[in-house]
Amino acid sequence: MPSIKIDTVPVDERRTLPVIAEVERMMEQVRTKAYELFAERGFAEGRDLDDWLAAERLIFSPDTEIVETDADYEIRLPLKGFEPSDLSVTAIPGELIVKAATVLRRVQLPVDVAIERTSATFTRGWLTIVAPKSSRAPGTEVLVAA
Repeated sequence: MPSIKIDTVPVDERRTLPVIAEVERMMEQVRTKAYELFAERGFAEGRDLDDWLAAERLIFSPDTEIVETDADYEIRLPLKGFEPSDLSVTAIPGELIVKAATVLRRVQLPVDVAIERTSATFTRGWLTIVAPKSSRAPGTEVLVAA
């Protein structure tokens, strides 16, 4: 089972990453699409989250499976046709970003994860990331040795 290298980024360095700028451009597309879906329904309230999730599914790919336990998050993405060397995983305390040639997936997590203990494997077209929950307070700075 091939392991995938994970780039770890402390919170204070997160905004300097090129992948973050790319994610933010895509999030603007999600906001625009969610508003369009809302408008198509005649601005009727009550399904705002459905509109947002539908827009995310249209803009971001692939669909992502997230399983939470008491200790960690397991994130699984179908990436058939890729090789381990095609994949880039970036771990930031409150989120994970997966990038390949035609794929960009950002997973925001409700709690910070221990980026230094996060691991990823790629088997039979499936990327599996295990991100242990952090024992420190959310938003606390993480120092990672280069």
